[in-house]
Order: sequence, then structure tokens, then C-alpha cells
Amino acid sequence: MEEQVLITIKDAKAHKILKSLEDVKFIKIVTDPTLGFSPKKKKQAKDFLAALQQAKDAAKGKIKLRRAESLLNEL
Repeated sequence: MEEQVLITIKDAKAHKILKSLEDVKFIKIVTDPTLGFSPKKKKQAKDFLAALQQAKDAAKGKIKLRRAESLLNEL
């Protein structure tokens, strides 16, 4: 059985605490930068990260992006 616990550390020593917890084999540290966001802000962050990933994939040649001209022609 797996249980999840949320711990908020508001201290400059948080990094040291997390590093020592990572050494324990049965503890998995998961960071969520959108934890305090409203649902609207979470969606915006998710959309932004998806767009950023698309740009990275296009730069690597994994996907081909549509040209702005073809997008405007559809409108």
C-alpha cells in the first residue's frame, strides 16, 4: 500500500532536508511547481509547458510545426 504525504518546508535548509530524504529507499520526492496555483493558472502552466515541449521537439526535428501562413489561411 502506498501513502502520499505533502510536506511544506519554508526554510532555507529545505534543500538539505530533501536531499537526506532522497537517500531513504522507500521515499520518493515529487516536486510540483504548480502546487499553490489556482485551477486556471495550473491550466495555463500546463499549456505553456506543452508548447515549450513542442518547440523543443521541432528544434530536434522530431515533429514538424505548421506555418503561421497556413494557420491564417484556415481562418
